[in-house]
Amino acid sequence: MADLPRRLQLGAFDRVHDNWLSTDVTPHLMVARVPGLARVLNAVGLIDDERYEAHRSGAFRAVRYLDVTRRFRFPSETFEYVYTAHMLEHLEADAAERCLREVHRVLRDGGLVRVAVPDLDAEIAAYDPADPEPFLSGIYEGCNTRRRTRTSGHRWQYNAVSMGNLLRRTGFGEIEICEFKAGRCPDLEEIEHRQGSLFVEAVKLRSSGR
Repeated sequence: MADLPRRLQLGAFDRVHDNWLSTDVTPHLMVARVPGLARVLNAVGLIDDERYEAHRSGAFRAVRYLDVTRRFRFPSETFEYVYTAHMLEHLEADAAERCLREVHRVLRDGGLVRVAVPDLDAEIAAYDPADPEPFLSGIYEGCNTRRRTRTSGHRWQYNAVSMGNLLRRTGFGEIEICEFKAGRCPDLEEIEHRQGSLFVEAVKLRSSGR
């Protein structure tokens, strides 16, 4: 583990970045292990052209499998930064809490986590009784798709208060609501891409080590 990057990205899908260890559970990781399989699946319409290009670029081969609902396969205090965007809302509330407890464990004292999730307050504010479908689509994104997987649908939603409470409950402090591509997390210009989200940073306090 000594050669691991000190920056961990959870739920990366096909977005890999220098100096970051990118992880996910997408089935594309298994497809990428079989030479030529992505091309065949694209030819028969099971992988669209955008995903096929990600396979051709080698992106999925660079992502490591990590099920965030289980104990992370990393020693305690391994990473300096953890970043995750639009992943926690795909977990049940108790699984999201377990995930953040693991984030706390694998972060070094003083390490920082940055979380991006859909902003529940913004979604509710945009609700139009005369046209409810956009609101429902945002709340339940992925739940009614033809190719639904165990991670595709939204299981929970957060606003600044509930996310702050969750981070405090899992051992973090110095909680700060941030703007898009602004904060203490490094490489935000490259790594962050979901504008309009709720962005929250928090620190593993030196006095809260376990």
